[in-house]
Amino acid sequence: MTTALGKGSQRNSRNSLLAALPEAEFQRLVPHLKVISVTSGEVLHASDEAADSVYFLEEGVASLSVSTSEGKNLQLSIVGRESVVGERAIFKEGLFIVRCAMLTEGSGHSIPPTVFHQEFERSEVLHDLVLSRIEARITETAQTALCNQMHEMEQRLCRWLLTFADRLHSEELAITQQSIGDMLGVTRTEISRTAGELRERNLIEYSRGRLTIINRAGLQDKACECYRVIKHAIKEFTSPGNKAAHNSSRLADI
Repeated sequence: MTTALGKGSQRNSRNSLLAALPEAEFQRLVPHLKVISVTSGEVLHASDEAADSVYFLEEGVASLSVSTSEGKNLQLSIVGRESVVGERAIFKEGLFIVRCAMLTEGSGHSIPPTVFHQEFERSEVLHDLVLSRIEARITETAQTALCNQMHEMEQRLCRWLLTFADRLHSEELAITQQSIGDMLGVTRTEISRTAGELRERNLIEYSRGRLTIINRAGLQDKACECYRVIKHAIKEFTSPGNKAAHNSSRLADI
């Protein structure tokens, strides 16, 4: 079903990329935007396929990951309403190794990849907005790789929970320990043990399928510097009016 979006409604969009578009450029997208609702676990694009839709989430969080031939996954980044999913449509068809699936249920809009590609080439603003978000994702992916190699399990878990909460805009996370383990490339037992220690310190609370951050400041103290680098990158590269693409060197000052 196509949206009923009208003139000026990009200012009401909860997706920050859509909200940042000028009126005329947004209106060119309106006839092609479709309302979507997605479920937890739903695959938005597979690792061996070109994007068949481009998504602007307004609610919910998706995970970008790579997997081995044995089916083991490792998360690269988390995407919410600050960005776009399926931006691979701007590239020529080729080898796509990244899989995108929903971590939560959600909603938003989708657009055909051909239209997205055409507008990316036509619109200087959309072009810059998309590239800035790709830059943020590259930073997050690189920092996540460093984190997985260099930091302790407790630091990595705290970093992941805080980042997930930031993207979800909620301290209540509908996620299982098994799913967290899959994202971090560790066993459920490791997650259970580490989460239990965080709960004993009154930093989090959890029951089956739901985890709540009850002391964010305390959790941030336990997280490694990777959380601050990733959070800063997202702010720099996705904030309205921010010339982040020209200021990436500031990340080194964190």
